[in-house]
Amino acid sequence: MNISDPELNLESLAARIAKLEIEEDNRKKNIAWLKQYFDKLKQAFQRRPEIQQVELIQQEIALLNVQFAELKKSFKASANLPKTVDNTDSAIESGNFDDAEVVKHFFERVEQQKSQPSLVVAVADDKNDDITVFEQEFVTSLTEKEVENNTDFANLEFQLERMMWLVNRIYASESESLDIPIHAKEFLRRYEAGERDFSHLNLTGINLSGKTLRNINLSQANLKNANLSSICIISGNLSAANLEYADISKASLLDTKLKQANFDHANLYKITFTSISLEKISLRKANLVGAYLDNINLSGANLSGANLSSLNLRKLNLSGANLSNANLSSANLLETNLEGANLQEADLQTAIYNESTIFPQDFIPTESGAYLIAPGASLANANLAGADLSRVNLTGANLQSANLYSARLDGTNLSQANLSNANLTKANLSNTKLIQAKISGANLNQVNLTGANLTAAILTNAELMLSNLSGTNLTAAVLSGASLTNATLSYVNCSGADLSRVNFIGVSLHGNFSGANFHEANLCGISLQNLNLAGANFTAADLRGANLSSSELEKVNLKDANISGANLEGATLAGAIMPDGTIHD
Repeated sequence: MNISDPELNLESLAARIAKLEIEEDNRKKNIAWLKQYFDKLKQAFQRRPEIQQVELIQQEIALLNVQFAELKKSFKASANLPKTVDNTDSAIESGNFDDAEVVKHFFERVEQQKSQPSLVVAVADDKNDDITVFEQEFVTSLTEKEVENNTDFANLEFQLERMMWLVNRIYASESESLDIPIHAKEFLRRYEAGERDFSHLNLTGINLSGKTLRNINLSQANLKNANLSSICIISGNLSAANLEYADISKASLLDTKLKQANFDHANLYKITFTSISLEKISLRKANLVGAYLDNINLSGANLSGANLSSLNLRKLNLSGANLSNANLSSANLLETNLEGANLQEADLQTAIYNESTIFPQDFIPTESGAYLIAPGASLANANLAGADLSRVNLTGANLQSANLYSARLDGTNLSQANLSNANLTKANLSNTKLIQAKISGANLNQVNLTGANLTAAILTNAELMLSNLSGTNLTAAVLSGASLTNATLSYVNCSGADLSRVNFIGVSLHGNFSGANFHEANLCGISLQNLNLAGANFTAADLRGANLSSSELEKVNLKDANISGANLEGATLAGAIMPDGTIHD
């Protein structure tokens, strides 16, 4: 076999050889059965009453073979062979016609034998290289009875030998035509030419990384060890395809058929499955870390030994799935259906679940090391980085010092929860309820708090640098000592909020700050233009170069505040206590 693909690695070659050996063994078994069947036919024929007569005829045939060999020598010396011998034998020797033509010639020979009183004998050597034909002039010495019997025998012998020749030919043909893996260049040439049906093809080791394929049929294709990283398949068909050990990391499979596909040992890191059924699919020991599963059905899937660590399986159907020895650590199992699933030896350490999660009968989640997400839950120091906790109820939960880095908490109820010293960096807290929540010392840098309700929340010494607090309700919230450097506070409600010692460098304030406490706050150079600051406390605050133009500053307390260079043009200062302690008219 001439394998021209230089990229074929040793592993795929070994797998191919093993496959060839299995197929060769199956063919040998089939041929052995055929030979045994033909032998039985021969034996049945040889047991006929006229067997003795047949044996005599065979002896005559042997003599004729000798005569034919001598005649063949003379034919070679002659300029032209008889037409019937030349046209047929030379064609067979050259192999210029297919199996259908062989069968056609065979039946033509049989008809010739029936239509003339000649003895036609098919003699084939072990390699079936020659089909010999004896014309009437070599058998004129035989009686008519002998000719008739000999013709019957020759017909059967000819059929048996020809059938065996065909079987051997078919086997050799199939062996030679076993699929050589198609190279990526050839595959893409055919795809770009409009071909879409690549089913049943051998594509082992092919590199299609980063390609986009639409409406492609790869059903039952062999894609073992293929490099499909970052590939995008839209409305494709991978049913019953072999994707063992394939690299499909960061790929996107959108609206693609995957029935009975084999993903065993495949690398599916950060793959995107959208609107696809993975029901009863094989994913044994596959790597699914970071995979995005949207509208996916995994019921009955074989995920034995698969890596599902930190995977978001929220609300997915995994009923009847085989998850034995699977890594489900830190996985999101909120509202997940695991009814009848096999969780034997599965690792559920730090996975999360809630009261809506359906576990197999007799499974005790509290003994698995998983976290219960519920009101009043004890989650101190829990590692929930990147977890999807959106719209859950964690009222009064203890999340002190928990790791919620990049966690989704949008729409979640965390009222009265304890988030002191928690790491909420880059978390999504939009529209989250944090009423009276304890968030002192927490890291909220680059957090999205748009529309969040932090009424009376305690954020003492919290880090809020580069955070987005647009539309946030901070009424009566305590942010003393907090850092809001370069944060966004547009349209916020901070009336009555404690903003003492807060660092506002790089911040533009917009909203309601009436009655807010800015004691010793750093407001150097920031814009407080057109704000409602009536009754606010700016004692000992740093307002150097601040823009307070057109702001309402009635009855504000500016005692000991540094307002050098501040712009107070158009500001209302009636009843305000000035830095020197005097009251403005």
